[in-house]
Amino acid sequence: MNNEPTEWTLVSSSRSHRAIIECELVLTSIGIETRLERNSDGWLLLTRSEMATAARQQLALYRQENRHSGRQRDPSPKIDSGIVGCIAYLGIIWAISLLEYLGLATRLSQDGAMWALAVREQGEWWRTITALLLHADVAHIIGNSAFGLLFGILAGRYYGSGVAWLLIVLCGAFGNYLNAQVQNDMFVSIGASTSMFAAVGLIGGMFFRRRFLPGRGWKYNAIPIAGAIGIFAFMGIGTERTDVVAHFTGLICGLLAGVIVSSFDLRRIGRSGQILAGITTLAILGIAIAHV
Repeated sequence: MNNEPTEWTLVSSSRSHRAIIECELVLTSIGIETRLERNSDGWLLLTRSEMATAARQQLALYRQENRHSGRQRDPSPKIDSGIVGCIAYLGIIWAISLLEYLGLATRLSQDGAMWALAVREQGEWWRTITALLLHADVAHIIGNSAFGLLFGILAGRYYGSGVAWLLIVLCGAFGNYLNAQVQNDMFVSIGASTSMFAAVGLIGGMFFRRRFLPGRGWKYNAIPIAGAIGIFAFMGIGTERTDVVAHFTGLICGLLAGVIVSSFDLRRIGRSGQILAGITTLAILGIAIAHV
């Protein structure tokens, strides 16, 4: 005959098996007997009726103590140093600048700019990409080089160099495309800054998606978005020559892409996936240049 009491009381429930196991470990570690059951709604944690009050108190204390413990965790696993992508970025924009100086890239400098009318009405989509490679003067390219190093490395660390720069180029190009839709017919712009603000957006979107402050409300978790907008306000609005609209559209494209892409574990694509993304980025640039 089984003399074991049959009085069991529910003390916690969860759809997550991992979460309910965590609660079970908390109780068993202090000598409270538990039992797991499953129903259509998820997992149930039960304990003997005489221990139920103590069990609930211990679980409440545990949750209170650990509510903000995740704040110090990285918002996303670091994939690589991000340096390789930045070296490629600097090499490309400085090589093109040198070719322009030597008079060997005249057609690119003349026909590669983001001309709103050509993009919007003549279907010259490649200008949205080639414009990212062109710069007005030395100060312009130095500024974008420093900007690219800072935010390119950050994006590369969390997305991987290949994926990060593929997203930076695509978001920068789409930012230029959106810019062309709202500018007047004769508007022309060049520079990598649209894609650099896309990089800022990618970082902000990733931190937001991965819960910058786990356990807090959405207002706290929106801090990375506010930070990205703050960088735009501080660095994206300048002189009359500054293309503010392009900076803003690049930022928005980056934020949206960051939120979407960061929902996936990019570690799964491995080194080969990063290399493929890098090759794809170079191919996109090459195809755009070939259209000029």
